Amino acid sequence: MQNEKRDQLVVSKKTYKKSNELINAMGKGTALSQKLFAIGMQNIKVDETNNVVATIYGTELRKMFKSSSGSLYEHIEALCDRQIKGATIFDWNLLMKDKENGKIEAHQVVTDASFKNGTLTLRYNNSLTDKIVNLQKDYTVLSLADTLSLKSVYSLRLYEMLKSAYDYQRAVTKMQGEMVFEYKLTELKLELGIINSGGSKEIKTELEKEFPDYDRIDELAEKTGQTKYKEYKIFNRNVLSKAKEELNKKTSLQVDYEPIKNGRKTEGIRFFVTKKDAEAVEKTAEVAVNKDEILDDLIDLMHDDFKLREIRELAELAEYDYDKIKKSYDYMNSYSSPVDVPIAFMKDCIKNEYYNNKTTKFRPKSSNSFNNFEQRNDYDFEELEKKLLDN
Repeated sequence: MQNEKRDQLVVSKKTYKKSNELINAMGKGTALSQKLFAIGMQNIKVDETNNVVATIYGTELRKMFKSSSGSLYEHIEALCDRQIKGATIFDWNLLMKDKENGKIEAHQVVTDASFKNGTLTLRYNNSLTDKIVNLQKDYTVLSLADTLSLKSVYSLRLYEMLKSAYDYQRAVTKMQGEMVFEYKLTELKLELGIINSGGSKEIKTELEKEFPDYDRIDELAEKTGQTKYKEYKIFNRNVLSKAKEELNKKTSLQVDYEPIKNGRKTEGIRFFVTKKDAEAVEKTAEVAVNKDEILDDLIDLMHDDFKLREIRELAELAEYDYDKIKKSYDYMNSYSSPVDVPIAFMKDCIKNEYYNNKTTKFRPKSSNSFNNFEQRNDYDFEELEKKLLDN
């Protein structure tokens, strides 16, 4: 436990630079890809072909993701495998406007990746080299701890975008305190990767204009099947509201927002951003670390009987009270008859504290046995992804 706290202390002091051009580029990528970029910036070099190469050792990955599970290496190997179905690190792409000719160019961020002998090596597109290393201006300093703490890719993107905008505005105006930033709704979805060009020449042509018609882009995106979060109420509930909550709980930013309306139609988002004082940031980080430590202890205790998402459910139900969960788990293991539905048993035990009265009989609710069947040896790619990103 002491070593874990020291590891977290080390991470909390680390920062990295990221070009504002990269931060504000349109494109789609996973939260894990961006987290690996942040970790990799701690140990990079430029090779003979002018590619930036990041080397990340397995021990460093374990510390950063607070993982002692052997499945971490298995997951990293899958991440580097182009044949794996689902998101890999090669799917991180950016759309950037060339400053000289105004044309939109697509860039695959990671061109090569390998995980051998416990070491992850990432090679970045050499067209992005000057936007990754030797940054002298137009960059933002980001907190490695803040980046690693965020679960949602939308939270992570908003953290970068709003931190960049805030720092730039503060540098220009020499002002402190709350600042306001506005985005067109479609513009925001483009930057979050919810909408992309989708190979549409018409969308790219519109984006290349000095003043793009975002209503037109929205129509074109719908024609290409990009209708995710089209309705504002769904976008607000599933993206903005969750990102705000996560940013305010886990990072140095304090964020609020409101819709910009034209009649009944929401046309944009207005963000209000300020930075927490150092004491508040430290307190926020401490709470997050304590929850992560408790969750890790619970995984060690119960991983033979419960899936990761079930352990997380139990932790949240018990408000991360380790003793209450352990007593419930011990009570279940010493129960006089077989427990057919362990997750239901544990939840009821936590709520009613049956372990304090050994004469109480637990009566589980009926459940579909198919839904409670667990194939122990199956490789669950999604579970591993969530384990890495939920820290």
